[in-house]
Amino acid sequence: MSQHTVLKKALAQCIAERLTFAAFRTPGQPVQIWAQRTPDLETVDGTLLLELNQVFLIAPFNLDREHVPFIRADIELMFPEIDPDISRLGECEGSPVPPQTPAPATAKADFIQAVAAAKQACTSRGIDKVVLSRVMDAELEADLLPELFTRAMEASGETFVAMACTPEHGLWMGASPERLVHEEEDHVRVDAIAATRPSDKVPERISAWGAKELDEQDQVTRHVHRAFVRKDVGNIVVRGPEVIQAGPVAHLRTVLEGDLGETLLGDLVLELHPTPAVCGAPTEAARAFIGEHERHDRLLYAGFWGPWNAEGPTELFVNLRCMQVRSGKVQLHLGAGITAGSDPEMEWTETVRKADTWLRLLEPTRAAT
Repeated sequence: MSQHTVLKKALAQCIAERLTFAAFRTPGQPVQIWAQRTPDLETVDGTLLLELNQVFLIAPFNLDREHVPFIRADIELMFPEIDPDISRLGECEGSPVPPQTPAPATAKADFIQAVAAAKQACTSRGIDKVVLSRVMDAELEADLLPELFTRAMEASGETFVAMACTPEHGLWMGASPERLVHEEEDHVRVDAIAATRPSDKVPERISAWGAKELDEQDQVTRHVHRAFVRKDVGNIVVRGPEVIQAGPVAHLRTVLEGDLGETLLGDLVLELHPTPAVCGAPTEAARAFIGEHERHDRLLYAGFWGPWNAEGPTELFVNLRCMQVRSGKVQLHLGAGITAGSDPEMEWTETVRKADTWLRLLEPTRAAT
């Protein structure tokens, strides 16, 4: 039996039995499944993250810093591995299906109206940028999710592909190009990613990107740099910006690195979240605008998730290009950064391109059955 076949069988069992679990592939690493024997999700005060080892953090956009959720690795499986014993998943207890009240898909007219309001706010209310999101529905049966997971991994080796289920959040899947932090031996790296263009319309020179895109990217870079300085990160090195490809779109990325010294990684993570790439700037003004104008709850979208190891490497990613799984369908979460120079129609088109990351994988997944 092939490794992908065993992996898909394990994922199917986790999904069908509604285990509290996380399946993930960080770039360049094997796939892992961490599952809890009991379904109830635990939380930890953000100041005590240093006491946790080998857990999967699953933080929503609107994060209560005194209650950061995490999934335990009671059962650990790795793929590829010689004959992984997926029968161990039988030790885990699942949870009942919670009542589902999905938000209606965002109408184009509503999104355009919100973008116009955000433009006005950037002009008159001292907001530099607001990230607005919308939701859209696509048909997909739950038994096709394991196949979709493997196709997402094959589509790009540079993205963090994850699937997680908890009683509180339901079942989610994502494929994110944006690393929030990577830490190993007290050396930390943060990716400042922003600005979006179609993959086939990327200028040869960084300076040829538009003023709006360059400003968006600079805002995220400055946010990360300020967080490093406030938290006394030493020996700061800044590299970039450079272009990275993410399926049908491309982004600008600047990498910032430094040494933690006496700084706690958990404190830095909470200082960084949410970045202007997913919220806006200034943070609180942008967050308030989002709360006033988005008609859906972001839930895990634009939060962060990934493996946390107080005694080893930690790698967390911003939860972008993600979907929540509903009965017989998935709901995609899509966002765009709005500034005073935004064009509402173009911002809508940007979210359409981002949706293509998943939509182009959904069609062959359905056809494969």
